[in-house]
Amino acid sequence: MASSSMAGQAGCLLFGMLLLAFYGSLVLGSDPDIVTDFGINVTSGADLHFTGFRDLPEQPTGQVHITFAFDTEFPGVIGMGIAPALLKFGTDSVNSFHTHPRGAEIFVILDGELDAGIVDTANNLYTATLKKGDVFVFPMGLMHYQINRSKTKTATVLAAFASQNAGRVSLPPNMFNTEPRIETDIIMKSLFLDKKTVERLKASDFPTFA
Repeated sequence: MASSSMAGQAGCLLFGMLLLAFYGSLVLGSDPDIVTDFGINVTSGADLHFTGFRDLPEQPTGQVHITFAFDTEFPGVIGMGIAPALLKFGTDSVNSFHTHPRGAEIFVILDGELDAGIVDTANNLYTATLKKGDVFVFPMGLMHYQINRSKTKTATVLAAFASQNAGRVSLPPNMFNTEPRIETDIIMKSLFLDKKTVERLKASDFPTFA
C-alpha cells in the first residue's frame, strides 16, 4: 500500500513538473510556437511514447549517466516546449559545472540525496541539500552543478526542461576540449594558469554530455 501511495505521489509530482515546464516555456518563449496539435506527423500513440528510461543500470562510483529525451531522441516533444531527462548518479559522483542556454530545468529526486548549487549573474552561490521527493529549479542559462557525496548510496533524478532541447554548455569540456582548440595563451590569460597546466587540461579526458 505504501509503495502504491509513493507511486501516486511521484506521478502527481512528475505531472506538476511538466506543467510548470510547459507554462515556463510560454513565458520564456525559448521554443517557437506551433499552430497544429502536434509538432510532428503523429499516426499512433507510439509517436508520443518514449521508453528510454526503462531499466537503466546503476552507475559505478564517480560516474553520472544522463539520458536525455530531447527532440533529437524523442521527436514527440517537438513543438511542445518541454522535454525530460533521467539522471543516474553513482556514489561519490558529480554532475560538474554546466548551463542550459535554451531552457530552465526542474529536478525531482526519485531516490538518494544530492547537494546542488547555482551561481547567478551577480556571482552569488545558492546551495541546497536535496532528498528523496524534493524539487529544485535551475533557471535558464545560470551555471549549476549537483554532487552525490554518499560513499554507499546512488541517486536517481527526473528532470524536466522548459524547452524541447535546452542544450548544455559544460565546464571544463567546453573550454578545454573545443574543436578546434582555444589557443593556449587565451586560456592562460583568462584563468591565470601557466602553460603546462593548460596543456595538461587540454589533454584531459573530461566526461561530456549531449
